[in-house]
Amino acid sequence: MAQKGKLLPLGVAVVGSGLVLLGAGVMGMTMWPMPGWAGVAFSVGMTLTVPGAFLVVFGLINRSMGTAMSSMDGALRPAGSGGVLGLIKDLAGGNRDLLLNGSPASAVVLSMRDTGVTVNDLPVAVFELEVHRPGSEPYRVAHREPIPRLLVGAVLPGSPLAVRVDPNDPGRLAVDWSQAAGPAARPPVAGQRVSAADILARGVPATVTILGTFSMNGTTTDDGDPVVGFDLRVTGPYRPYEVRLAHRVPRPHLTRLVPGNVLPAKIAPEDPQKVAIDWEADSFVGEPQTL
Repeated sequence: MAQKGKLLPLGVAVVGSGLVLLGAGVMGMTMWPMPGWAGVAFSVGMTLTVPGAFLVVFGLINRSMGTAMSSMDGALRPAGSGGVLGLIKDLAGGNRDLLLNGSPASAVVLSMRDTGVTVNDLPVAVFELEVHRPGSEPYRVAHREPIPRLLVGAVLPGSPLAVRVDPNDPGRLAVDWSQAAGPAARPPVAGQRVSAADILARGVPATVTILGTFSMNGTTTDDGDPVVGFDLRVTGPYRPYEVRLAHRVPRPHLTRLVPGNVLPAKIAPEDPQKVAIDWEADSFVGEPQTL
């Protein structure tokens, strides 16, 4: 079968040939006496024109769907093939072979949305994932996959997922739902107290800009690190917003508490007001960006 990208030119060529033969057949039929080749040309022309038109229409649809999917994925790395055939393959679970032969890795859900499509009565979601593979830098990928009914509502932005990645194509992966947390293991709800370590372990990546600091009356942690009050501007998967919180500051990092400094952080997926500064990350992350 012709490759997807060649369907349209192939269809145009077939339709063109069919129309030429069809025109020749019609002209031959107007002659008297009618030559014997006229009927053959007319029949062959009709035979080529119909399937050629089908190839043209299918090629146009395929090209349009490929463009739409590329626009949806934006700057993210593509997951699986594009176009109509790629979409059908993804929705049908075409990456499930990776559960057997893919390389194990982990991923964090940065964002997700419902497509409104179901496959085998399972809702299909589009995920933006940050993939972590042993020995390589984290990268982002767009991925479509049905979610098991029992996990709907349990998988949220910030949720960790076990995945299997194609060794030859890092953008192609499958989620191992057998290792996903069930409803009983959902993250804490908004308003529930959580530790900074917990937020750093499962939170959504972000940056914070120090707007100012205030005293916590000499409060320290058990290991002697001071606790400082912060006014922060948070930039991440949401539009920038401000929070006011108290946070432990390791003594070697006290020199970084300068208004305007930008620090790496994580946001609790269940409550954007819960933010933890990642002191162990690189000291400079650049200027905050407005989303």
